[in-house]
Amino acid sequence: MAPYRLLIPGPVDIDDEVLRTLASPTVPHYGAEWAAQYHEIVHGLKYLFGTEGDVYPIVGSGSTGLDAAIASFVATGKRMAIVRNGYFGDRMATIAKAYGVEVFDINGEWGRAIQVATVRDALANHGPFDVLGVVYAETSTGALNPLPELAALAKEFGIPIIVDAITGFAGTPLELDAWGIDMCISASQKAMAAPAGLAFLAVSPKGWQYMDANPVGHRGWILDARTWRKAAIDSPGAHPQPATMPTGLMAAVALRLRQITAIGKAEYVDRHFRAAKRFRTGLTSMGVGYLVPDAEATPQVTPVLVPAGKDATQIITALRERYGFLATGGMSSLSGKIIRVGHMGKANSDAYIDDALEALGDICAN
Repeated sequence: MAPYRLLIPGPVDIDDEVLRTLASPTVPHYGAEWAAQYHEIVHGLKYLFGTEGDVYPIVGSGSTGLDAAIASFVATGKRMAIVRNGYFGDRMATIAKAYGVEVFDINGEWGRAIQVATVRDALANHGPFDVLGVVYAETSTGALNPLPELAALAKEFGIPIIVDAITGFAGTPLELDAWGIDMCISASQKAMAAPAGLAFLAVSPKGWQYMDANPVGHRGWILDARTWRKAAIDSPGAHPQPATMPTGLMAAVALRLRQITAIGKAEYVDRHFRAAKRFRTGLTSMGVGYLVPDAEATPQVTPVLVPAGKDATQIITALRERYGFLATGGMSSLSGKIIRVGHMGKANSDAYIDDALEALGDICAN
């Protein structure tokens, strides 16, 4: 496959040194040296999540982590209110229903952040609920849901909150402890800009209290958060995880976490906001619009509105074949209406942004 420059909203083009680390010699997934690296990774993840709670790197995609979160947290027959204003809110509902959870939809407009008043009304008038679920940065639309306010609502109504921060992690402010997030999921291949293949599962002490008081029964083993907790407690100095880990991928993640820590969390987040602003300013100057108002937009991805008279597939094809960029289109109801451009990894550099804007300008002008 040709080495295109990735403008898709994940996975992303990553640092060359991180890529080279993937080719390092295989090491065992146990022993003192391994445990030291594992705990270094967990420490770095806690820093990015903004938590002193437990964090587990789990083999799999971000959806694997979301599956594990719901499977571990929400028992069959419980009522879960889920914010659905994009494709991945729908996915959260699909996973919950697969476990026999009763789902109540809190529907919002695709391309807009959910209104806090809408969620309050649902919790007040359609409850009681056992859990609230929300996607922080909705990758399908580019909308950023008001997570601190939603977490405060969950606390007000006395229910825990599960958050999909697969895209929201590392590229937007995220403070699990300060905001009162009970369980949060992310992954390695988005704004963190590491290779794909790891999901991150963060659980607060309150989250553990809820899970221990509301057991889900037997739903599996490796995707049960309790399995990961037990391994971390039983053998922290030699085998802190329950099964084999991809040691080369973990080494790459360890390096990436060191790089981000050296930059500083706030500065790293700000780079995504600056990149999004640069790109969106360039679009506006060309007379091209984007879907989400700035005040409600996540910086990791911009949903470019397809100009009148243009075809989304043709634009995406031209970006790939004429300019060597890979972008992607809209999902579900937004198919053919937007082109999603990511600003993560190397794509938040000025060079990627300016080249992408020049390419889009040429394509839209002809």
